[in-house]
Amino acid sequence: MNKQRIFNIFMPILSLCTIVILWAITAKAVGLEILVPSISSTLKGLGKLLSSADFYIAVGWTLGRSLLAFCIAFLCGMILAIVASLSPYIKRFLSPIIVLLRVIPTMSIILLAIIWLTSSQTPILVAFVIIFPLVYGGYLSAVESVDSELVEMAKIYKVPLSKRIFSLYIPMTAVPLMNVVQNTIGLTLKLVIAAEVLAQTKQSIGLNMQLANLYLETPTLIAWTIVAIVLGGILESIVLIIKKIYQRSRE
Repeated sequence: MNKQRIFNIFMPILSLCTIVILWAITAKAVGLEILVPSISSTLKGLGKLLSSADFYIAVGWTLGRSLLAFCIAFLCGMILAIVASLSPYIKRFLSPIIVLLRVIPTMSIILLAIIWLTSSQTPILVAFVIIFPLVYGGYLSAVESVDSELVEMAKIYKVPLSKRIFSLYIPMTAVPLMNVVQNTIGLTLKLVIAAEVLAQTKQSIGLNMQLANLYLETPTLIAWTIVAIVLGGILESIVLIIKKIYQRSRE
């Protein structure tokens, strides 16, 4: 094992240990479980969650909403980015819409979605509205960075659009696209949970967080927070592994 690999393993472990130590010191200094629960009480709360069937149902529904919202935003962003790169008219038409979606307050989107949609649909719309412009902007930049000489050559030889997309654009932008996915999939989960809290979505992580807060069950609230962090980390790690496998296959 080389030094770089040891460094990459050691530093994250050191960081986590530092967080745990600071948590333990803070909990001891405050001395109130309702404000800063101890590590042991939080682990007990986490154990209770893991032993409940409702826990897995809530996690499953939240993950499902997150993945659905992400897939819709991903496909719409990728397709429209390709179309915009091929047509300056479409790009100009979409520009103010993308800017509007980027600057609109997240809270406004959540509150409007609660009025318009059901509590289960609200998190999906909220995540889509925030993630879509990020995917579109990131992938548009990647598509526009494709070698212009290859693009011109494809036009000269009248290569069909479908073949250009699947043989030129997608292979040459695969890694940047995976970077976009890695940077947004965890954010999607966070947005869905936030919307679930306000929309009081049944069978969700967000609702369970809200109930824990309502009954001042701080250890349970932190336990749910840990679950959300782990889920986000797993999603991002899966994308990172796929990206590394793809890069090695191209070498």
